[in-house]
Amino acid sequence: MAKEIIASGPEINDFNEMREVYEIFFIDDAQGLKGIYQKNPEALFKPITAGRDTIFHIAAYKGRVEVLQALVEMVPPSKKRELLKMKNIHGNTILHEVAASSNTKAAEMLIGELLYSEGPMNRENDIREKEEILADRNKLGETPLFRAAGWGRKETVVYLAGEIERVGNLCNHYKRNDQLSILHIAVIGQHFDSAIWFLNKDQTLATYKDNDGKTCLHLLASMATAFRSTSPPTGLFRDCIYNCIYDCLAGDLPDKDETKQLPSNLQNKDLEQGKPNKGLDQSERSKEQDEAKDDSKDMGCTINWQFQGFRLYFSICRCLAKGLGFKMINRIWKQKKMHESAVKLANILVRTDASWFEPHELEDSDTICLERKGEEEKVKNSATSGTEESLEPETPLFIAVSTGIVEIVKAILDRYPQAVEHINKKGHNILHVTFLHRKTKVFDFLVRKYKAKMLVKGIDSDGSTILHKLVRGIDNDGSTILHHAANTEYYDRGTKPTPPLQLQEELKWFERVKKSLPSHFTLHRNKEDKTADQLFEDKHKEQLKTAQDWVKTTCESCSTVAVLVAGVVFAAAYQPPGSFHKNGRPVLQDKPLYSFFTVMDVAGLASSLTSVVIFLSVLTYSLEFKDFLSRIPRRISIGFTFLFFSVGSTMLTFTATILLLVQMKFKTQSLTYAAALLPICVFAVFQFPLYYSYFVAAVNSILELLGRNLPGNWEALEIKDD
Repeated sequence: MAKEIIASGPEINDFNEMREVYEIFFIDDAQGLKGIYQKNPEALFKPITAGRDTIFHIAAYKGRVEVLQALVEMVPPSKKRELLKMKNIHGNTILHEVAASSNTKAAEMLIGELLYSEGPMNRENDIREKEEILADRNKLGETPLFRAAGWGRKETVVYLAGEIERVGNLCNHYKRNDQLSILHIAVIGQHFDSAIWFLNKDQTLATYKDNDGKTCLHLLASMATAFRSTSPPTGLFRDCIYNCIYDCLAGDLPDKDETKQLPSNLQNKDLEQGKPNKGLDQSERSKEQDEAKDDSKDMGCTINWQFQGFRLYFSICRCLAKGLGFKMINRIWKQKKMHESAVKLANILVRTDASWFEPHELEDSDTICLERKGEEEKVKNSATSGTEESLEPETPLFIAVSTGIVEIVKAILDRYPQAVEHINKKGHNILHVTFLHRKTKVFDFLVRKYKAKMLVKGIDSDGSTILHKLVRGIDNDGSTILHHAANTEYYDRGTKPTPPLQLQEELKWFERVKKSLPSHFTLHRNKEDKTADQLFEDKHKEQLKTAQDWVKTTCESCSTVAVLVAGVVFAAAYQPPGSFHKNGRPVLQDKPLYSFFTVMDVAGLASSLTSVVIFLSVLTYSLEFKDFLSRIPRRISIGFTFLFFSVGSTMLTFTATILLLVQMKFKTQSLTYAAALLPICVFAVFQFPLYYSYFVAAVNSILELLGRNLPGNWEALEIKDD
């Protein structure tokens, strides 16, 4: 039962006063607050909320400089530093609260008016007290600087750090009670600019670990949304805006003396500062300098025009994003700034990462095994012992690979090329993790980086690149990269919209990995005595069943629609508009629209019956795995095409009938055409994404068929829809 609180008369008066103060504060009436507290100065230090916040805590959190200035003027000099030591229920002082606000001026005013007021006469005691106030911790062990970093207030961070360095040591603010560092909290909040500033201040922060043994690079490698390569697709239009926004738009427009922000080819070079050739005499030197001056004038004129063009471009973009309030441009702007900051931070953190250098011995050789006997018990024992493994986190390289962050993978491999051969405790190399998590972008990057084009085609068997060595790797469970491609442990339904296309995507991924392996590796059995093909079928049984049900239901529904359309257009062929003469000729045969009516009617009948035949042929298939690789998607795409054309032809036939029977003016005819085309447009809008997906699958399957049987680079023509 909750404890009942009964307020006395004086307490009720205090509550009323708190309510009045609270209401006046939120209308930003500084003078009104000043008038209330002048009547009762002692109330200035009393809490007014259930969280034990004073009026100073609330004003500091909101960053109200005028209110704080008016209230601070009422504080006696002897109590100014005591005010900075007052805490709320969370242990936050006024400096903690102002650190969370976005107003650095409020922090400057509080420190200037309160912290640097008259303190102890002894200078050492004065400095010690200032240091204690700035390093005061809340219940989580956070100092004001730590809290500002967690809230992403970079300007406040820079200011507080400067004040701390005047009286103490910045390192005392780097950790809170749970050993989380100030760099960790900045990265967790995705405040990468603040994190970069701290690293420039102290590089050792990159080596700090939390209680789980993770550095900031571990955290960054698991943040998919912080990098462009793993951000959700935004569409062609937004991608165009993203690419057009220049990175320096996040700050102020560059001035003429800030040419470092411009591309290097636009930076003005002072030719007069070049050192003359010592072998030239004085006349030649002066002549060369005169020519240099003329060249510099011409170049300066060109640079000036280019500079002005950049300034105009920046101004337009800033006006669209901020001045005119285009929210979409502003969101894309902020997203690009975050992506660029994340890449810059990753490049700094990679310098101190050596986790990839820890060696792990493989339990299994790279020799294939065609038969496993007596190993079932060993597999069970290893499975039970797996729960006793250490909780040491995976390396940042493999976390980035599993997340699909190409930028971090590139940064690590560019700085430490030998890291590509890193193997973890499970015996996985970089390709095992890539295929297990279906990270096609990472695999494409590795192929480009190591120029292993033949690896993908399965032609080169000379082992000319490091990837040819890695594809042969067998992990501690006896699994090859093909086994990992068959495993659905981390499968998330892929990128396709329907079950058949999702299954086709898995089959294509499996076949792509199979082509990168030597042919005899497909016979290898893991410690569960399964080949990769067997494992694929076992893991995808449910997906196959779902795809089969979808194909059957869709083909039956589409066949029904196609038969109805065929019935309508067939009846229209024997009952044309205007009926017949006694000799059997149509009455309106001589009208120009009658020929259009006839053509559309025949086309509608032919296309609808063709789509029926196609959908029925799909239903006659066994619908096994091999059918979904190319045959089923291709036929469904063709069936959809004929069905869509039959619906359009039927509507145009109906329109021609109306125009033949009813004499209309031009405006009325236009409205009739629009009404007839409306169902077609609605059908196209709602079904186009699905139709496009199957169209792409059909075209690519045809190109693959041509590539297997005809010479030429047919792969270059494939449609990349990802």
